[in-house]
Amino acid sequence: MNALPTLPFDNPSVIGIAPEMRALQQEGPIARVWTAGEDAWLVTRYDEVKALLADRRLGLSNPSPEPSAKSTARATMMALMAGHDYETEATHHPQLRELLVPRFATRRMRLMKTRVERHVDELLDELAAGPQPADLHQALSFPLPTMTVCDLLGVPLADRETFGQWARGTFDQRDAQHSANTFQQVVDYMTELVARKRVEPGDDILSELIAERDGTLSDAYIAQLGNAVLLFGYETTIVRIDLGVLLLLRNPEQRALLADKPELAPAAVEEVLRLAVGGKGSNALIPRYAHDDITVGDTVIRTGDAVMLAIGAANIDGRAFPDPDVFDLTREKPRSHMAFGYGTRHCIGRVLARIELTAVFERLFRKLPDLQLAVPEGSLHWQEHRITGGFDEIPVTF
Repeated sequence: MNALPTLPFDNPSVIGIAPEMRALQQEGPIARVWTAGEDAWLVTRYDEVKALLADRRLGLSNPSPEPSAKSTARATMMALMAGHDYETEATHHPQLRELLVPRFATRRMRLMKTRVERHVDELLDELAAGPQPADLHQALSFPLPTMTVCDLLGVPLADRETFGQWARGTFDQRDAQHSANTFQQVVDYMTELVARKRVEPGDDILSELIAERDGTLSDAYIAQLGNAVLLFGYETTIVRIDLGVLLLLRNPEQRALLADKPELAPAAVEEVLRLAVGGKGSNALIPRYAHDDITVGDTVIRTGDAVMLAIGAANIDGRAFPDPDVFDLTREKPRSHMAFGYGTRHCIGRVLARIELTAVFERLFRKLPDLQLAVPEGSLHWQEHRITGGFDEIPVTF
């Protein structure tokens, strides 16, 4: 019988770090745990997590020849990041980033900011005019990032609901065949869309990739890049909008301050990103494998060892953040959180995610000053079976 602490840890709260995770952090920066059918090193303290995120000796791929216990959904996620194959990761993952990073340049982000703010205004107007109680998740949190990623890729907005269901199906770990079938639908759609863009290009990421490198990228590879933008481009933002609303409802004084001073929205966003851990923490762990021996304190992580970087725990490490559990819009010169990772794999879409979250929290509590949950917070159901976690419903009144 396995005697190691087993991830995911039970958590009595809808939001926040599980008590067992906190206890391990107090004991030391690194601990041995059991997760997804294998032993792993769990790293929980800020300095150590940050250092390992920047350490090139940690990779996405498993160098061990033994079969992986990872789910189909997680294997798909690794493949989208070109991190599923130890032999090719060192060349394929940097190439993916080299092609995608310029697609999020300043010019496009300025354009996206205008579009995002318009989307938020329209969604909030529709929500305010509708019946109560309403579902904030379906009215705002889900459609906004979906519309945004459709804008990025040049996807018809009419397809956004379908895209949302595909993403949830692809990253659903309960049914391997459903995950695989759903992802194939994404691949087929994106491949067809790339072919259309070759004939009728637009001001979008796919059209730019078609023109890249003198048009030598294959349709299949461009579709793969588009799939990565699609499937990673909005689900995590949906989750953070929902969690951000719940965090502000938990902190009425900070909510009132934000409503009175919407210029504090960027600070609110950073606190939301730092503290937005849901359920058992599925959205706040970054999995890696050691591609060489690495020493952390008195511990040696051996080549091939699985490593779980607990960015959620690191973001509430009192060694890095005074009063770490306090949601505070007026923190003075706070240290950088790691919600978007750090180092060479820093999230490509972090600027756009901040634009979306800022647009929401600049407006939400000014438009709906009496916004409240329509049900007890404890009755909200976190979706543990999805890699990104998240809610399916946030009932509210206003």
